[in-house]
Amino acid sequence: MKILVFGSLNIDLVFSVDHIVCPGETIGSAALIKSAGGKGANQAAALAKAGIDVYMAGKIGQDGHFLLNHIRCIRSM
Repeated sequence: MKILVFGSLNIDLVFSVDHIVCPGETIGSAALIKSAGGKGANQAAALAKAGIDVYMAGKIGQDGHFLLNHIRCIRSM
């Protein structure tokens, strides 16, 4: 079985902070984690990890090479 997923591919940026920022407050972050996400990409990744032959269709921006590399790594697992 082959599955084609049409959906969103996002770059998630997660900032680590000491506390939730209050209105008007500015704080620095201790760390930044960059990961692949998006509802469609997450579904495609889950199918691939379950051993299904899956293909992903979606639009990416100029910074999308990160997403393509990440998706290819999941596919080769």
